[in-house]
Amino acid sequence: MYHGLRRLIFASLILLFLPWAIGLHLFGSSTLLEGTTAFVSVALSCVFVILALVLMYPRVWWETVTTALVFGVVLMFMPVLEMVPELAPVENREKVSVFVIFATLFGGFFLWLGLNWLPGILMEIPLGLREWRSRVHYDMPADQAFQVLKTSPDSDDGKYKTGPVGKDGLFTVSLSINSVNPDTWDPEAEDVLYKCKIEHEGPSQQVTSNFYMIEDEANVDVERLTVRASGQGAVCETQAIRSRRNLYEDLGFWLQDYGADHLYGRLLMSEGRPSVALVDLPYVSPLFGLARFFEQFNDDPPSPKGGKV
Repeated sequence: MYHGLRRLIFASLILLFLPWAIGLHLFGSSTLLEGTTAFVSVALSCVFVILALVLMYPRVWWETVTTALVFGVVLMFMPVLEMVPELAPVENREKVSVFVIFATLFGGFFLWLGLNWLPGILMEIPLGLREWRSRVHYDMPADQAFQVLKTSPDSDDGKYKTGPVGKDGLFTVSLSINSVNPDTWDPEAEDVLYKCKIEHEGPSQQVTSNFYMIEDEANVDVERLTVRASGQGAVCETQAIRSRRNLYEDLGFWLQDYGADHLYGRLLMSEGRPSVALVDLPYVSPLFGLARFFEQFNDDPPSPKGGKV
């Protein structure tokens, strides 16, 4: 969990300060931010907002990076925006200044909303990594960790529930994930079903084929699980060869380290400890909070319960 959050924070800070630095190089410094106190105060305020989003909505990442990018773009063009009132007649400069302020605020907000439509486009681009690799070190004997993480038929660990093996070697897997209700925007649990076949299994390694449907299209992913001893603990690794790829999932996989986060959560739960993995947190986001807020003004508003607004 913490590793994934570090990556997200680091990437967000780059998206904040890199455009700002480019703006300083191209347009010079902003009049409003000439003093050290003002400059540091604005920088710390932006960092605080980013950290607050990460802590309040750790399950989602896109809204956080787009917020950082919008802050960076606004700060980048602030010297240019400050020049606009000077182009107006003297008697109108005050009105133009007010207009520029409101245009910047609303423009930044609608830019943020527009950027949050991009995931739907990125998901349709069939590019990205063919293979996902994940690794986590855990304080547990290697043989015990392997028994926890391997996929077995006729089992139920509270997160994965599997059925009996059929004649074709396939068995059904039901995975409980945290999702969001599309009607009320409330976080909810959802069961995802797919078929699994164990292709190979040894004392510390297992290879499985996972068959699933997306939009009436058949897909199969091949995953290799390897667990080896490291001191008193275990190093758990997964290598997944994917049949369906897109840029959005690859970015999220790296920023939040989906694979290692998932392994860590399962290992924690096997010891009866509450999982702090991101994947096991309720699916809440600022965008869903906004949607739930504006839905209240409809004739048929959603349920009042739910996550943060």
